[in-house]
Amino acid sequence: MMRSLVLTAVLSVAATPALAQSLFLDDANFVLDSGETQIVDIRITDGRIADMQADLQVPSGVTTISGAWVSPGLFAPYSTLGIVDIGGESSTNDTQAETELFSAAIRAADSFNPREVHIANARRRGVTHAAVVPQPDGDVIFGGIGMIAKLDNEDDSILSETAFMHVALGEAGASRAGGSRGAAIQQLRSALDDARRSYLQHVEGDVFQRRDARAFRAVLSGDMPLMISASRASDLLRIIRIKEDVPALDIIVVGAEEAHLVADALAENDIKVIVDPLENLPDSFDSLNASLDNILVLEDAGVEYAISGLSSRSVVKAGALAQHAGNAVGQGLPYDAAMRAVTTVPAGWFGIDLGRRAVGEAATMVVWDGDPLEVTSAPTAIFIDGEAVPMVSRMTALRDRYNPANADDRPHKYR
Repeated sequence: MMRSLVLTAVLSVAATPALAQSLFLDDANFVLDSGETQIVDIRITDGRIADMQADLQVPSGVTTISGAWVSPGLFAPYSTLGIVDIGGESSTNDTQAETELFSAAIRAADSFNPREVHIANARRRGVTHAAVVPQPDGDVIFGGIGMIAKLDNEDDSILSETAFMHVALGEAGASRAGGSRGAAIQQLRSALDDARRSYLQHVEGDVFQRRDARAFRAVLSGDMPLMISASRASDLLRIIRIKEDVPALDIIVVGAEEAHLVADALAENDIKVIVDPLENLPDSFDSLNASLDNILVLEDAGVEYAISGLSSRSVVKAGALAQHAGNAVGQGLPYDAAMRAVTTVPAGWFGIDLGRRAVGEAATMVVWDGDPLEVTSAPTAIFIDGEAVPMVSRMTALRDRYNPANADDRPHKYR
């Protein structure tokens, strides 16, 4: 039986995360890993799922929320979280390194700050895990080695320091390689050749020094995914040819605005894509055929895809995952497919376990006040590895400090 929503409980969960360590969710809409939903009661004790059944007795003295939605934590497959505070301020921006010493061997993990302010902003919107992607600079197309982190502000939050290699092709890669797409493709082909070499000297490869070549060997063997930024259909076809030449490559294409034109070929060659369902404008010559139907065609063709907020390619938009997935549902994508595309699918690409939401398990999940894919819904509690994480950020702290309704009569700087 549906019981009344206890608004004060919701407010206390949002304001005081410690109270959420013990929580009763009555008639919760539980989103399975498959993306499907079922109605259950959930009792959480000390961050663990103590019981989960169709009709549990409401315990006394425990914060209770009725009718909430419970989903896996959202996974951002493309972000610069933790490696940039202010994009235009070089001292706070570690996304790029213009150096002749290394390119592919540079690790985002060596720059990662788990307390960077944008992480809390993304987490408050349901994002619990993120891929952090370094960017190329100078005259090379190689951004370096990306990482995976859980967004809990802890020093041990890096889950994988060597999760994937990032390379830029298309328009961005061409500009780095001297203005030619052919030159960018040749850099990538030469890198694959260099990775096969046995280096006797530090500088011996065509495009790589010894350390970069060693880092790239994991890509060559397929042990490390190769994330390639590319949009135009013709560029995607060239990526497919590279995959045909080196079948072991595990390729993830980022952007892929024209993927719908070559969807069958992408599926046939097991190439994954990260797309933004809202990318429908020809904002460059790389995306003249951008379409809202892009993700629907990929779904029909059987291409593995993840959803990201790429329309701005900024750190802040990592928190808009649910909104972008919801728009895809509005365009006709099945709800369960959209949920998987922002949770289990990208997590699986990088071997990340989002946590089993089962009885006895330390919960990793997000409690929402409505359907996660509705733009008006928001998280009321978030658990990562059984810990209720703070529902605050620098933005909420500033909001509270300068709120005219704040009863604190001290000057703002002392609040």
